[in-house]
Amino acid sequence: MAEHSHDDSDYSVVDRARMTLGHAPAGLYLPGIDGATRREATRLCARDYLEHHVFFNNRGFHNHLNHHLLAVFALGAPVKRLQDIFDLHKGMQRPSYSLESDVQITADNLADYVSDERHYPNFIKFFQGELEAAGE
Repeated sequence: MAEHSHDDSDYSVVDRARMTLGHAPAGLYLPGIDGATRREATRLCARDYLEHHVFFNNRGFHNHLNHHLLAVFALGAPVKRLQDIFDLHKGMQRPSYSLESDVQITADNLADYVSDERHYPNFIKFFQGELEAAGE
């Protein structure tokens, strides 16, 4: 497994994760949601995506850190609360796996790797390519 950690002031993770948060319709804005909180929520979601496995344990329980971050962001939580939530959850997360350079997942061999979680980063790479090819 890869050991990934990013500084709390490192916003380059947003670009590496290709992460963006959309804007809610005007009627859904709550006090507290502003550019700073949007930027911080995006950064923390990107860190979770880059640093942590999709499962937080070895029994297949899903990492819901991004769900927690986005829920409190949408309710107008301040930047400090977003960071506090990230810090609370990060200790229980499994580190993400490194990309297996000897494995390239394609539409033809997808089924060969689907049950092997070690190839999760390879699946992400495959599906990102599929979305890009579709113009998403």
